[in-house]
Amino acid sequence: TVEALLDSGCTGSCIDSQFVKDKRYETRKIPRPIPVYNADGTLNKNGAINEFVILLMEIDGHVEKIHLAVTNLGNGKMFLGHEWLNKHKS
Repeated sequence: TVEALLDSGCTGSCIDSQFVKDKRYETRKIPRPIPVYNADGTLNKNGAINEFVILLMEIDGHVEKIHLAVTNLGNGKMFLGHEWLNKHKS
């Protein structure tokens, strides 16, 4: 179980790299690195996203497969971004 932050300012959904490592989730490489920008528009010092995970997510009995970019989120574990909110009309 993990708490996710709903973040309409986050373009895509992502998961913390240390959390992925701790849980030993299988990662997959992204063909082209994705640059990461901070809320103020500057490039994130942790670099580009190079991998993702595919997980099953359950919310109130609804189960779906979700692709999450792996990046350093600091204190956060998972962000559900704009594309997830749009898909679910939240």
